[in-house]
Amino acid sequence: MESTPKPSDQESEAQVAAEAEAHVTAGVARPASREGARKLDLVGHTIEQNIWILAGPLIAERLLQSLVDSADMAMVGRVGAGAVAAVGLSNQISMIFTSVFDAIRVGTMSVVARRVGAGKFEDAQQTVRQSLLIAGVIGVMSFLLISVFAATSLRLMGAEQDVIDQGVGYFWWKGLSLVFEYVTMTFAAGLRGSGDTRLPMYAGMLVNGLNVVGNYLLIGGNYGFPKMDAEGAGLATAFARLMGMLLIVLLTTTRPNPLKGWARGSFLPDRDALGAVLRIGVPASGERLALRGAQLLYTRAVAGLGTYAYAAHQIALRVESISLTVGFSFGAATTTLVGQYLGFSDTEKAEAAARKSQKIASLAMACAGVLLFLSAPTVVRLFIPDNPTVISLGATVVRIVAVAQPFMAVNHVLSGALRGAGDTAWVMYITGGSAWAVRVVLTYLLVNALGLHLPSAWYAMVLDLIFRSILFQWRFRTGKWKEIRV
Repeated sequence: MESTPKPSDQESEAQVAAEAEAHVTAGVARPASREGARKLDLVGHTIEQNIWILAGPLIAERLLQSLVDSADMAMVGRVGAGAVAAVGLSNQISMIFTSVFDAIRVGTMSVVARRVGAGKFEDAQQTVRQSLLIAGVIGVMSFLLISVFAATSLRLMGAEQDVIDQGVGYFWWKGLSLVFEYVTMTFAAGLRGSGDTRLPMYAGMLVNGLNVVGNYLLIGGNYGFPKMDAEGAGLATAFARLMGMLLIVLLTTTRPNPLKGWARGSFLPDRDALGAVLRIGVPASGERLALRGAQLLYTRAVAGLGTYAYAAHQIALRVESISLTVGFSFGAATTTLVGQYLGFSDTEKAEAAARKSQKIASLAMACAGVLLFLSAPTVVRLFIPDNPTVISLGATVVRIVAVAQPFMAVNHVLSGALRGAGDTAWVMYITGGSAWAVRVVLTYLLVNALGLHLPSAWYAMVLDLIFRSILFQWRFRTGKWKEIRV
């Protein structure tokens, strides 16, 4: 936190206290109103209140996104198993580019949280400006590479010809959408780091609403629109993300928040501001790239089992993503709280915030796991109602991953805590190391060497998640993350 002059009397003590409170209430003094109860406040609120202030909008946003993604897959499923596989493989490849961008997303959120916690709002705004420059470059490069190599990429993933035919058109529009998404994600990361999860929620709600409407109109050709099958889902995604980008820029610029003045400073490259982002962000990008590389090999092994098996795999992932809403939301909330409490020089509350988030998330995801296990066949049937093979396989693997829900909560929250502290290198070591040493090795042993089917690949995934949770708990308990300077 910025230094303040030592008070010499009661009046100056009151002034210093007022300034300190203003520093930790999202950039403005905390009003005595209902609105004040919805703003992050490191002084006036309990840790539990701050957790829910951040996690509530995140849960709403991510739950809606998961439901829309599931509806997206269900609509594509009406086209056929080939279309489901095409969308799933294309998304896996686009995630490689998003993993590179994660250097900016994670770095921005962590640095902004530290700066706002210390009351350095102009530095937080400068961080966002620098991040936007890099986000634009990564977005354009991602689009160009994806549009040129769409068919080749799908072929390398082991896709059959019917999957490639469906996937190329979808992949082109999905690549274009990344340009808009990366700008949106940069603003969202900055806002969440500053303690405002509501404005990103509004943008997310618009994107998801437009996406599902666009899917309905373009996949099946309803209300006079052309029938575009999987390509229609890609076009709907691109349009929705464009509108979401415009909205979050407008909200950040016009609504009260610590980043409101982001556009008034210089956009010239700033080595110090960008360096702080990249010092935290590059290991985060390495983490995601290591994980995506492992997932690509994992996915290729699953895709080799045939179109039906891969369709069941993708549907199960969509179902699982709904329960992951809780883990992601509390993980992101923990990143912000740990970063801001450390910026405010309160390491005890930073640790307590992570522990309390972990307990809440673990309990919620354990309950979600029970529901997933009991309802698996019914839920999978919603996606592809007329294919008994896909339904049976999908229900089996959903039940397998249901058991791992509490461990996934630990992974999300504690990795979020370490990111908030800037300890992204150890997140990379744990995530990447476990994914390759456990998930990939076991999958190829069970699927390729022993000739077992789809469920064995999901057993490998669950063992990876359990092992990862043990390592995250060990790293967090060392307390070395408290010593990192950002």
